[in-house]
Amino acid sequence: MNWLNYHHLMYFRSIATEGSISRASEKLMVGQPALSAQLKQLEEFFDQKLFERRNRQLILTDAGKATLKYANQIHSLGRELLEVLSSKSHSIRPHITIGSLDSVPKNLVVNIMQSARRFQDCHVTALDGTGDELYRQLISHSVDVVVSNHLVIPADDKSVFSRSIARFKIGVYGAKKFIHLKKGFPASLKNQPMILPTLHSKLRHDIDHFFTSKKISVQVLSEAQDTTVQKLLACDGAGLIAEPEFAVKSMIDEHKLFKLGYLSGVYEEFFLSSTKRVVENPVVNYLMEDYSLRRPKGEYFE
Repeated sequence: MNWLNYHHLMYFRSIATEGSISRASEKLMVGQPALSAQLKQLEEFFDQKLFERRNRQLILTDAGKATLKYANQIHSLGRELLEVLSSKSHSIRPHITIGSLDSVPKNLVVNIMQSARRFQDCHVTALDGTGDELYRQLISHSVDVVVSNHLVIPADDKSVFSRSIARFKIGVYGAKKFIHLKKGFPASLKNQPMILPTLHSKLRHDIDHFFTSKKISVQVLSEAQDTTVQKLLACDGAGLIAEPEFAVKSMIDEHKLFKLGYLSGVYEEFFLSSTKRVVENPVVNYLMEDYSLRRPKGEYFE
């Protein structure tokens, strides 16, 4: 009976993920000749070519694509097994890692963390990342739950599931020196300095569409995807920001920012995403099935 060498499979996965033997060699700290030999042995074992060379690049063959799919699943199960046996998932005090896009308000991440701890005493880790980074960490079980303001999961990935947790109205906020702009809002925003999300953001697209449809020309002073940067600039009086009120509530309470008005028809929606596991985490299950925002008094929810 032939036995699959899982070390060979791991090296193959790293080569496929990194895109070249040289980059995989650097990541694994294994010499390139050794990696090439391991790959050759795996191809001989399967009697299939897993890569073909095109313009000095390694391209997965159909057999390679199928092998990578199984290698990813085996890698995920291995990570999950390590987590279980290190007493993170099945202990009395479970561990959960929450990843979020930098465009997600930190208030929302904190709300989710607090809700998890109210449900069950648990160890919570929070980290930021790009959509691609968080997706890779999610499928490898490095992250348990992803918080995003757009779906970061490929539509054809059936192992990951997502749900909407909130849809907020978007308002415009600024320091006290801008408070006079409440009168005649939103026309009063003409030629005013704005600190907006970057161009690839859905919210930025919706804001731009609003101003175009209203024939309002604003001055884009700065662009930042990180909402914390936007808020700090706004509190410093650099310009106006367009955010859910939930994201700036503490600054409104402290009279650092003031609401000028809502952008009619502009909303921002937030999602939780997770992946199926062999060993379930009760806190993850709670967040994905039952979590809802505790809604303080106010009118900023849709």
